[in-house]
Order: sequence, then C-alpha cells, then structure tokens
Amino acid sequence: MKVLQLLVVLLFFPGGSDVCYGQKGKNKIGAYYFDGWSGTTFHITEDLKANYKDREPVWGWVTSAQKTVDEQIALASESGLDFFSFCWYYRKDKTVEEIPNNRALAFYKQSPHVKKMEYCLLVANHGGYDAGPDTWEELSRLWLAEFKHPQYLKVNKKPLLIFFDSNALLKSFGTESAVGAAFEQLRQRAKDEGLAGVTIAICSGNPAGVARAEKCGADVVTGYNYHSAGFTTKEQAIPIDSMQTAEQRLWGTLASAADKPYIPVSTVGWDPRPWSNERNNYQEKPYFTGFSDESVKNSVKGLVNWMDTHTADLTSERIGLLYAWNENGEGAWLTPGKTGLNPLHGLKAALKGRKKKK
Repeated sequence: MKVLQLLVVLLFFPGGSDVCYGQKGKNKIGAYYFDGWSGTTFHITEDLKANYKDREPVWGWVTSAQKTVDEQIALASESGLDFFSFCWYYRKDKTVEEIPNNRALAFYKQSPHVKKMEYCLLVANHGGYDAGPDTWEELSRLWLAEFKHPQYLKVNKKPLLIFFDSNALLKSFGTESAVGAAFEQLRQRAKDEGLAGVTIAICSGNPAGVARAEKCGADVVTGYNYHSAGFTTKEQAIPIDSMQTAEQRLWGTLASAADKPYIPVSTVGWDPRPWSNERNNYQEKPYFTGFSDESVKNSVKGLVNWMDTHTADLTSERIGLLYAWNENGEGAWLTPGKTGLNPLHGLKAALKGRKKKK
C-alpha cells in the first residue's frame, strides 16, 4: 500500500519524491511521561539516590506535584516538544485517581500551561494493569472522557490511544479477532459520542510483533523503547551511539514490515541498574554509557532526519516519539538535573529552527 501511495505522488506531482521526502520542520515530536515520582512507590530507590545523582531533577526526586508539572510543561514546550504521552494505569480494585502513577496527568490537565502541549495515553497494560473483557466497558468510559479534552492528540482526526503490550491483550481476550472486536466496539462508541472514531496504536519491536499488532486491528504501529536493539556486543557497558545506529536500522525494518503507518521512537538511553532486584537482575544485564546533552542531541537529530526522509511510512501528522521525558530510573530522561547535566540542551539543539506542527 505504501508503494502505491508513492507511485500516486510520483504520477501527479513533477519531482514527486520531493513531495514525499525531505519536508523538514513539519514533524510533531512528543515524549513518553512516566509518573513514578510521587515518593509513594518503589521507584525512588536508595541506590538511585546514592549512586546516580546526575539523574536527579532540579526539583528533587519527587516531581509529582502541580507546580513541578507546570514547570515541566513549560520547559518541554520551550524546548520543542509538541506533546506528552502519559503512561496510564488501571486496576479493578482502585479508581484511576488512587493510582499514584496517574497523578501527573491530572496535574497536566489542571495546569495553566495546558494549552502549550497536547497529550495522549499510553495504556500500560502490563505488570498487573491488564485491559481485558471484564474491564473494557469501564476502560472505554474513562478513555472516552479523556478523548474529549481539547488538548488530546489526534491522528487522522481521531484521538490516539497507544497500548504497551499486544501479548497481554491476546492473553486477556484470547484471540486476535476478539481484540479487534473490542477495538471496533471502542471506535463505534467514540462515534456515537460525536468523535470521528479512535486511532489505536500498539507497541511492537520486531516484524512478528508488527504482524500481531495489525492482526489485532491496530491502525498504527509504534514502540515504547527499543533498548535491546542496541546491545550489539557481548560487553555489559555499551556506548549509547550503538543504540543510535541500531535504532535507525530497526525503524526501517519495522516500517517496511508494517502495512499501517509507523510512529518511530528514539531510545535516548537505557541503564536500569538503580532498579535492580532479584527478579530482574539489572545489575548483571547490558546498559548504555555516555548519556549526555550531546548524546540526546544525536538521538533526536537521528529521529528527525529519519522522519524527514521516510515520510511515506509515517502518519499524516508525521509523529515521532522519544523515550523518555522522565524515565530517570531506567536511564532515559530529558529533565534538567540538579548536578548541572541538562539533556534539554541537546533536545533544543536538535530541534533548533523547527516549526512546531499545529
């Protein structure tokens, strides 16, 4: 289908390749936002505080507060970001508001800076936060309420909803067709409530995952992070530029495997050792070194340059994502640091001169 679209452009526009490719400055760039920073969850570990001081934001480790979120929105917007994709959690035994990881979204919507950025949800349907048939009705009601917010991000004029894990969806619903039926039910409910529908994206990291996502009825394929693609040696400590090289190849592989549009994600870092425990053994697993404002600049420039030369693979809004705004525990962050490290310098440099897409 993508080949056919390109042929149509070439037929009807002289120099058609210039129409499809190289249109710089028109991408819409967002970042995943993880709110594990209320001080009420396990994420601010003693190891993180003692041995990874360069990751501590200027506001301190606890950033889940209205004033801090206000300042983050302003900084993110001024640095060139167009939207946040909030990691969103649901449990049957709690209200959404009772889950600490959802606080930042509430603060965003109450912020005087809310109009500076759009937002969407990444449904974190993993680790006990599953979305399935028994909760779909309630989840749909909650999602539809979000979709009606004036700042909610749309793809193809429909609110964008991202799912973290296709395997969890299959486990909950049983079959790809059952997942697809649930998606169709959600789309129809959205139409019944005056929306154009819903654009559903599923995260995938390999061609098999892409195929699975599309069989489940995804409209768009994307990812959360692709850190394992950068583990190109047997060393434990791997330079971050290995990730920057590897993800370029992976974006091409995933986009080629997809019949649907693709939202590429740049993994700006990965080092989850502060969260190591006996279950994940992160202290013994590979991680990236060399994180800096310069490495962030290179990661973001790599994403933007790839998007500028692969526009036929993207959504019509030309959306790209960064992992992440504040995954400080996993070693991927853009928040300015107390110690002087400020990844926003790299973000600004990479997006310098870019006109934010409306």
